[in-house]
Amino acid sequence: MVEDILAKVRGLGKKVEFVKYQFTDMQGNIKEVTLSRDSIKDKGMTTVDGSSVFGKIIPPTESDMLLVPDPATLVQIPWSSDTARVLCNVFQPAENESDEPTPFPGCPRSILATAERSLENRLGKRVKDIFKRKKIKKFHAHFAPELEFILLPKGYNVDAIHLDQMLRNENYFVPPSREADEALKGMVRSLSKMGMKKEKYHGEVTTYQYEIGIGHGNILAIADATVTLKYIVEQIAQIHGLRAYFIPKFREGVNGSGMHVHQNLAVTVGEEEQNLFFDKSRPDCLSDIGKGYIAGLLKHAKEITAVASPLPVSYKRLVPGCEAPTYIAWDWKNRTALCRGHSKGTQKIRVEYRAPDPKCNPYLAFAAMLYAGLEGIDTNLQLPEADKRNFYEDNDGIDEVPGNLGEALEEMNRSAMLRRSMGSFIIDSLYTLGKDLWKVYLKKVSSVDVSMFL
Repeated sequence: MVEDILAKVRGLGKKVEFVKYQFTDMQGNIKEVTLSRDSIKDKGMTTVDGSSVFGKIIPPTESDMLLVPDPATLVQIPWSSDTARVLCNVFQPAENESDEPTPFPGCPRSILATAERSLENRLGKRVKDIFKRKKIKKFHAHFAPELEFILLPKGYNVDAIHLDQMLRNENYFVPPSREADEALKGMVRSLSKMGMKKEKYHGEVTTYQYEIGIGHGNILAIADATVTLKYIVEQIAQIHGLRAYFIPKFREGVNGSGMHVHQNLAVTVGEEEQNLFFDKSRPDCLSDIGKGYIAGLLKHAKEITAVASPLPVSYKRLVPGCEAPTYIAWDWKNRTALCRGHSKGTQKIRVEYRAPDPKCNPYLAFAAMLYAGLEGIDTNLQLPEADKRNFYEDNDGIDEVPGNLGEALEEMNRSAMLRRSMGSFIIDSLYTLGKDLWKVYLKKVSSVDVSMFL
């Protein structure tokens, strides 16, 4: 491992003196340790204090953790010519020097990697029946998130954003200010220089709000790209004198920031990739696998909501009327439904899951969505007919996602599917961390409480 890392560092050139070892905690916050080039040794790993990073779920008596870098993610940071970045998995050190370290069951990246590896086992027989004697080389879960965020100008009173009467839902595709436009171009350039597709950006619905998409790809690589994009957005905003925030809801009456996630399953057959959601024999071209996947997302929506929308303020975004879905239904093109079918009748057919927000941990949220969809395929769940109603106005008989973090955590905690798929350690840990956050939130008295109830 150390040879791989050092060889890749040398390949970046003599100017690279430092390497940032980056990872996420369970709640999706980016953490890092910066090593000088000469200090990379001992198989390329480095240590962190797990009790400080992961909270009280790791006792201080067992707090040593190892960061194991993935050499494939090593890349130079565009705005810092002497520094590179590598993404890491978290391991627990071995008790004996001769033993190998063991994976930490709370490492989000490892959990998603396990989910990706499960595809062949979960889909193999069904896919072989479809393609008969053709050679299947690889199974894919393709994800593509759309990341929304706000860019606030220098001097803006961020502490009073929830009182700003000038915020309007009138910013969609409006040309950015010169400062914001230069920052956004820098973000997209950095995304490309760090090995990801150069995607589009545009003004989102609310004042100061923007969106950058990440091109579709294999689920783990796209989760890495999502973490990287958030890092890029925050860093480039600072360089341009702006401040970037991913808070899901920042003022009543205007749209919050979401992270809609497009997804489909595919296989490489011979030299070609085949979309498993596509069936040309169907009028809409949505296959049985695609139907089962969407049905799984709908059935397990309540259980995965706390993972995809992890903050108390997330649920102030998930209210009817602000392009944030609360109704557990699906349709083609319908933005009021939780699941939106996309590219009907084409080989790009997929589903867009609209509940997640950009404060989620993408590794865990992607894993939860993938497992929910696979469960629908495994159990042959029947997808209900597409519902074309505007659910903001007509929602009779339609169930809703949990209305607050407390409800969502209880749904997650009871989920046999999530415990079986992701492991009880991570679900118990997310439940504990979430409940602590929820209790603190409930005790707070805000200016809204005083203005409404004094």
